[in-house]
Amino acid sequence: MRPLLDLTKEYGLVLDGGGARGAYQIGAWKALKEAGVKIAAVAGTSVGALNGALICMDDLEKAEKIWSEMEFSRVMSVDDEWMRQFFQGEQKLGDILSELRRILREGGVDVGPLRRLIRENVDEDRIRNCGKEFCIVTFSLTDFKELKLSISDIPEGKLEDFLLASAYLPGFRNEPMEDGRRYIDGGFVDNVPADVLAERGYTDLIEIRIYGPGREPGVKLPEDGEIYRIGPRVRLGSIIEFDRERSRQNLKIGYYDAKRMLYGLEGIIYYIGQEHTESWYECRMRDLTGMEKRALAIVLKLPVSATDKELYMGMLEASAKIMRVPKYCIYTVDELRREVRERYERLADFETMAELPDFTDQFIKIERDRIMDLKGRNFLTLKDFTPEEITYLIDLAADVKEKKKQGIPVDHWRGKNVALIFEKDSTRTRCSFEVAAHDMGMGTTYLGPTGSQMGKKESIEDTARVLGRMYDGIEYRGFGQEIVEELAKYAGVPVWNGLTNEYHPTQMLADMLTIRENFGKLKGLKLVYMGDARYNMGNSLMIACSKLGLHFVACTTEEYFPNAELVAQCEEYAKESGATITLTSDVKAGTKNADVIYTDVWVSMGEPDEVWEKRIKELSPYKVTKDVMANANKDAIFLHCLPAFHDLKTKIGKEMGERFGIEDMEVTDEVFESAQSKVFDEAENRMHTIKAVMMATLGMEQA
Repeated sequence: MRPLLDLTKEYGLVLDGGGARGAYQIGAWKALKEAGVKIAAVAGTSVGALNGALICMDDLEKAEKIWSEMEFSRVMSVDDEWMRQFFQGEQKLGDILSELRRILREGGVDVGPLRRLIRENVDEDRIRNCGKEFCIVTFSLTDFKELKLSISDIPEGKLEDFLLASAYLPGFRNEPMEDGRRYIDGGFVDNVPADVLAERGYTDLIEIRIYGPGREPGVKLPEDGEIYRIGPRVRLGSIIEFDRERSRQNLKIGYYDAKRMLYGLEGIIYYIGQEHTESWYECRMRDLTGMEKRALAIVLKLPVSATDKELYMGMLEASAKIMRVPKYCIYTVDELRREVRERYERLADFETMAELPDFTDQFIKIERDRIMDLKGRNFLTLKDFTPEEITYLIDLAADVKEKKKQGIPVDHWRGKNVALIFEKDSTRTRCSFEVAAHDMGMGTTYLGPTGSQMGKKESIEDTARVLGRMYDGIEYRGFGQEIVEELAKYAGVPVWNGLTNEYHPTQMLADMLTIRENFGKLKGLKLVYMGDARYNMGNSLMIACSKLGLHFVACTTEEYFPNAELVAQCEEYAKESGATITLTSDVKAGTKNADVIYTDVWVSMGEPDEVWEKRIKELSPYKVTKDVMANANKDAIFLHCLPAFHDLKTKIGKEMGERFGIEDMEVTDEVFESAQSKVFDEAENRMHTIKAVMMATLGMEQA
């Protein structure tokens, strides 16, 4: 996932007071730190000042250790067990009153342990030399004056005193400093010191809120300034509940709440990455009447005017909570609904199921009604499939990939057999189909370029009718799309396109899965295809992108642009998904801010040798180089469906190198072997996505 924040900027961090809830701030800082957010200044009040000191020291491990080992007695001179019993409601009223009287007689709660905690863990020199501006807020009772102090305003060796001064809550034993002044918690005058940083010229602020009691003065930022807020949606406990279990929980909540802000996650209870459009939700909710939707909104405590998306997400989250799906994890919508469905199906006890709320049963019914039924379908081109169906196949591929990684068998198709027709040789497609079929428990028959009489002594129609009576599915890899279309017309069993001149749909699923694995989403990404965009790869990528909401760019000369009729068709798909289609010969403009740079061989299988010279001459400006990748986004990835001419280690590569004086063609070896290159992840994913296609079209009820 990519953070929504501009990571080239430096931010001011604002930490409010809230006592024992402070663990939340350290959890949030951890997420900011992991995302690469640069912090230029920190301003804190009370516990926010203490946490700010730890953040300026840049010692996450120490900060986490302090809070994960937190006890009442590390802050106050109290008995831990007595305090735990108090918060659990186990102390008698008489004992509580007696303890309060004792504390009052002694002048308040002794916070000597807090001073020791600060002394042992806060390195003043390190903070002064950290390169960040550090500010705290306190209030002088002696002078009746608010103090907004930068580290440079605090005398050397006195940071410990002022950190304690910022945190003196009422009820704490308030000892005067050496100068005779007494101070109280800065929250009384400014518990959210965003103004402290704004006054010092910081315009982009991040607030980590724990909502302790205190005054919250307003803050004015310039028009180009912005405040980003991280705050809890659940109770963090009392401000004096210094309990390690509570603190560990708050660390976790802060971490995920920060991720919610950073990555624009949705959800009220859960942390959900959104990958569906409003129309997807409308499709799932279409069978509910207006009255049913209003009743559902009332039960879920949503406005009666709630949208289909809001209703569905409300049902999903509430059902997930009932099914005890772990909260502190980032899910996609599809992952969370799959988890709910699986847990529901495991409920065998009728009484337990009877206790479920109506909306959970309603949710499961919606899900069951919308499960994709692709049994018996041919897989010839992605033009034949809806965005939802394509996404379903990608999801299924991700699922079977995880099962293979965990060693979970999916061999429920024993007894079935598939024919693999290869009029063009292949490494990845053949191996992917064979391994996928064997994993599923199926037998395979490979029919190579000379392995059948199809199209020679026997018509395609007759071959299809023969194979369809012997096999449960047929794969074809060869030449014109009309061949695989005719096979599909007469076979009577699912036919799968392993590649034709026009389309390569199984490759598309692998590509989309690879992209989603790297970015956590597909919609809104920019994919640039460089080279010859007239044939199967350019065509298929344009179709896949336009259906799934990716911005597609064909970057090549006008001669190599995709077919105008297909472009127009894809532009119609794009209107529905929010994608765009761009054709350009300008490499600089075309690859600017790209997320994916894609290319393929310049001379396709079956093309004559004489085209090599022409292609090399005309397409060399569109070679994927280090400069091309540098012009894309910094986290852009490189994809290639393989084989690739990136060096001279092949027979043809060596021959072309000697003939034309080149060391590579469509991509440099530097890019191909770089960390940005995901070509072998992509190659592996061919097998998982092909397995998903066969599973879905042969019938998932077998699983």
